[in-house]
Amino acid sequence: MTFPVSRFVVVAALAVLLTAASACGSNGSDGSISGEVRFAREVDLPEGAVVTVTLLDTSLADAGATELGRAVIEGVDRLPVRFRIAYDRSRISDRAEYSLHADVQHGGDLLYINDTDHPVLTRGAPGDSDVVVVSTNPFDTCVEPLPGEIHSSFADEALPADAVLTVRLVDVTQPEESVVVTEVSRGNLEGFPIEFELPHHGVRISRHHRYELEAEISAGGELLYHIPTAEWRRIWLPHCPGGELRLVNDVFPDDRFPME
Repeated sequence: MTFPVSRFVVVAALAVLLTAASACGSNGSDGSISGEVRFAREVDLPEGAVVTVTLLDTSLADAGATELGRAVIEGVDRLPVRFRIAYDRSRISDRAEYSLHADVQHGGDLLYINDTDHPVLTRGAPGDSDVVVVSTNPFDTCVEPLPGEIHSSFADEALPADAVLTVRLVDVTQPEESVVVTEVSRGNLEGFPIEFELPHHGVRISRHHRYELEAEISAGGELLYHIPTAEWRRIWLPHCPGGELRLVNDVFPDDRFPME
């Protein structure tokens, strides 16, 4: 009777050890990173678009990055989209550097990609992270009117009844060949601030170009208010304004701030 009991104890002990080892190995090796792949605004994707997010070891600057995990999301119709990448914790070192890379492709064409680093896991970086992508097309076609507001801290009297506001968005990337991107005029001005919407049809905004916002208020052929200097007219557009991003600027009396 002694031998069978001993064998049972040994087998049971081995089973417990194997179970514990398996549990420890599972908890120690299974990690995951989650977040969203985002563009500067919500954007529709063509049917069949594929989003790929990879976790990379980027420790060696003079060598190619090593892939530690990836998530492939097919049939994505809109950004942002959530992702989750599984990785082996045993391959992570506190002394190494890791980052996320994302791209959006359609039929073999690259549509969006991240152009900034998104560190994760070590050296104070977060365990989870969103990845912001930019369009490979330098232009972002506006799909909504470009909203804005004109203010003035010098308006100490009401505007004339026939006052008209004219607003122009000008591409000044090449100052000698500046191009009016879109413009609008409106009357019935009750006072400041004055809200406006620039037409958007056919308007394309590039994050690589420079823009100025020209605004003038005239009445009876006389210029009353304007933005006198290029420095004050200059604006930065990462993409088409809309939603939380509005074109806001001040105008100044022409008799106190003449055109430069």
